[in-house]
Amino acid sequence: MVQSISLCMITKNEEKYLEQCLNSVKDIVSEFIIVDTGSTDKTKEIAKKFKTKIFDFKWNDDFSEARNESLKHATKDWILVLDADEIIEKDDLEKIKEIVKDKENDGFQFLQKNYTNDSSIAGFVNESHKKNNKSYAGWYGSLIVRLFKNNKHYTFEGTVHESIEPSVESKNGKIALANVSLHHYGNSNPEIVKKKREVYLELCKKKVKLDKNSHSYYELGVLYKENNDFGNAIRSLKKAVELDSKHRLALFELGVINEQQKNYDDAIKYYTESLRVKNDSEAYQNLGVCYMNKGKYKEAYSNFTKAMILNPNKYTVYNNLGAVLEKIGNYDSAIQMLNIGIKLNPKNLIGFYNLGIALDKKENLINALKNYEKAVELGHSKSDEIKKRISQLKDFIKKRPNYKYGFNVGG
Repeated sequence: MVQSISLCMITKNEEKYLEQCLNSVKDIVSEFIIVDTGSTDKTKEIAKKFKTKIFDFKWNDDFSEARNESLKHATKDWILVLDADEIIEKDDLEKIKEIVKDKENDGFQFLQKNYTNDSSIAGFVNESHKKNNKSYAGWYGSLIVRLFKNNKHYTFEGTVHESIEPSVESKNGKIALANVSLHHYGNSNPEIVKKKREVYLELCKKKVKLDKNSHSYYELGVLYKENNDFGNAIRSLKKAVELDSKHRLALFELGVINEQQKNYDDAIKYYTESLRVKNDSEAYQNLGVCYMNKGKYKEAYSNFTKAMILNPNKYTVYNNLGAVLEKIGNYDSAIQMLNIGIKLNPKNLIGFYNLGIALDKKENLINALKNYEKAVELGHSKSDEIKKRISQLKDFIKKRPNYKYGFNVGG
């Protein structure tokens, strides 16, 4: 039986991005649904090109309310949720066609790649990207459920950082990770992002006054964090944990803040507590990074391995495994892990750089040279430093013309 998909969106003045969003998924979507919260531009006009069902909705300072209104109108087997400034690439559409044949899982997480030129953002991945004649230095990511079955009455929760996951989990639904990326372009302008976060923060403060529950404090903590007010962020997140000792996401965010501030012992404590509630690839990977920064490579390797088992398609896990194996001198295994990461993402510039280091230390200089050059080509932030090593290797090989015959070029 062919499974059908409803696309559910909420909009307000999205003429800049909407058409490219709808075009990106038109080949897999059977029904387009938009809940519009007051557009005054050409948003509705653009939507009508796709025979979209458009419903007007009075904005009530609550993203979940608007999202849930869109879900009410979905009639197909699965629901795909997108924002207007997101797209899904063609290769991933084929993966989604296979995913909706799944009979075991109720929802699927996608990796949201938020493109930016601000490399100071926590979790920034140095991976250049171009779209619509604009260049981005890289992205920071988050895992988010955006595809789920339309037969369980799932609803979004949260005033600002609305999420379907709690509803799926409360109904004993199963969530799996899909090797699908959401490409998000709307957060690339720092000034727009700053203004947006300030507005969201006020919404969350208002919500806490009305409803002093753990999730309200969690949302408020996340918004304080995003506004770089880490003191209030920690206080709000701790209040969420005080009200609900098993609030996994609040514990995880406390880990993130402490990791950013290089309080690795506290970060390890909070990540570990979040993992006692539920296994999570991201928490294991962050835990591994904390241990690695403390020089505890055995513990780092153990946690990176657990992250890999839970999410075998995440190339950054293999970058980290390669890095820790290189640190302990296990170059062959490091090379193996890094090659997997590069295979998963051919633009994995950190993988190429780390692979160059491992091959360099193994004295496989010709292949080290190739990987260093690829890292520079892809725009690694240490390109000037890498170029110096490339020059050194070329001089060395030039002085020893028979060098390449003394090594196994395959690495």
